[in-house]
Amino acid sequence: MANLTKVYEMTKHLIDGGEVVSPLRPYLGMSGLGHSCARYLWYSFHWYYEDKYTKRLARLFARGHEEEPKVWKILRDIGYEVWGDQTEVEYGFGHVKGHVDGMVKNVIEAPKTTHLLEIKTASDAKFKTYVKQPIKKSHPVYYAQTQLYMHFLKLTRCLWLVVNKNDDSIHIERIRYNRDDAEQLLRKADSILMASVPPRQPFPRTYYECKWCSAKDVCWNGAEPLKNCRTCNHSGIMHEGEWGCDLVDDPEVSIPVDFQRIGCDSYEVIAE
Repeated sequence: MANLTKVYEMTKHLIDGGEVVSPLRPYLGMSGLGHSCARYLWYSFHWYYEDKYTKRLARLFARGHEEEPKVWKILRDIGYEVWGDQTEVEYGFGHVKGHVDGMVKNVIEAPKTTHLLEIKTASDAKFKTYVKQPIKKSHPVYYAQTQLYMHFLKLTRCLWLVVNKNDDSIHIERIRYNRDDAEQLLRKADSILMASVPPRQPFPRTYYECKWCSAKDVCWNGAEPLKNCRTCNHSGIMHEGEWGCDLVDDPEVSIPVDFQRIGCDSYEVIAE
């Protein structure tokens, strides 16, 4: 009989190991604007580094998207109306974008009110924190995401639902729109878009979030940023989510995204 434990150990590095590189997103994700560090967000928007994951982590990240149609069916089975998957919202000349999980109506507590629908998955330990505390306290990044989506979709309520990946239990919270919180986040987005250099480090390098931050090498360890148009001193944002270069004679000409990822021989790294 085959030794199943040995087989797993021999193939584990093939199944779970290796690196998966996350594609550089052309816009600043609205889903991340609640992050505590504006410097990190600026680095992300300017493509200073690449996010790299193991295959196992990549599967975990994909799990959330795979769960959405299942949750839609659960809600429809109990009489809710669900629609609007991946509806796009944008801000800041098209440089800040988000994609919602949907909209929902016939919610028991307020059947006539259209709600934003946001769906997440969580490990058992994390799931329990959501049950114990409102999302604004347990996970402010998700709370910020809901506020911005409600702001642009002109909604006043969100149905926020998280699925426990260990036992498939579900926790639901209704979140109210808070205009002050949304506008504060938009001011934060404005400051990131308009900054020509990264904001100052808001935390000491020993801060717990800095230890596992994807940008820690360029932020704290002196690593060179990736070479591309967005880390170049000659580039800048334009309207319609586009980027331009001050070396181009026509100021209306934008740089194609594929070219932005490569840069040119006139590359000059942004001086902080």
